[in-house]
Amino acid sequence: MRIEIISTGDEIVTGLVVDTNAAWLSALLLEQGWQVRRRATVGDNLADLTAVLQESANRAEVVLVCGGLGPTADDLTAQAAAEAFGQPLTLFPDWLATMAERYASRGRTMARSNTKQAWLPRDCEILDNPVGTACGFVVCHPASHGQSRLFFTPGVPFEFKQMVREQIMPRLKALAGEETDTELRRFYTFGVSESALSDMLDAAPWPAGIELGYRSSMPLIELKLIGHGASTADMDAAEARLLAAIAPWLVGRGNEAPASQILALLGERSLHLQEGESRGALLAMCHGHPALTASFSHTLSDDLTQLAVPAA
Repeated sequence: MRIEIISTGDEIVTGLVVDTNAAWLSALLLEQGWQVRRRATVGDNLADLTAVLQESANRAEVVLVCGGLGPTADDLTAQAAAEAFGQPLTLFPDWLATMAERYASRGRTMARSNTKQAWLPRDCEILDNPVGTACGFVVCHPASHGQSRLFFTPGVPFEFKQMVREQIMPRLKALAGEETDTELRRFYTFGVSESALSDMLDAAPWPAGIELGYRSSMPLIELKLIGHGASTADMDAAEARLLAAIAPWLVGRGNEAPASQILALLGERSLHLQEGESRGALLAMCHGHPALTASFSHTLSDDLTQLAVPAA
């Protein structure tokens, strides 16, 4: 299932607001076995929005669009969807009544501008927003690959995340069925550089359908085995090959934070940290350990054998 994400808003393209929604959504989808193929960011321009919606719909089975559903003049996403897919904006009276009821329940009068949020593409399906006035919606569009489904959500992070979890994820799971086309296995190393790992691991190709990804997160390096339609046997073989190479530096695996895994193994035993180039990052990860001591040295060796502490 090919998935793309579109984030909208001048505040994002100008850098005034960091797009945390897209990063959170990409990671959530990957945990479910779906790797996002493209992410686009577009400002509050009707022609640009219309064009990017059409482009993504023609490539992807699923397009997730975040932002631009508010009541103000620069919120253009619903209008862009209407123009992109030939579905004129139509008043949805049920959502208009829902908004009015929510304002009334708080003893407030709904502003006239909020009516705009009930004008949506004619054939769309509404996605409920239990915590805000901007509903989401789904538009289906025929494309060369079959049918594209575009899911539209507001950009307020609290509203967006709740709608993704409650409204969109169940629909994606039903759409994909029991099988997913991507499998992710995570591993964490400490004490070895990303470039040194690349020298060890990238010399020979990985099996067809399997790729190895790297993410540096001081003081750790995360390694990701990503299988695209790969068999379990091929993934197991790739994992065995990876572990054989990184065993001296392996400190964690899976989705749990590696520091939590290490500290859980230690229990109440003491932990002494010798920090060099991590500049306190290692200490920050372990500061909650009850029997922790730490020191800093700018002359620590990068040879593991030189760092070993003799047994008492």
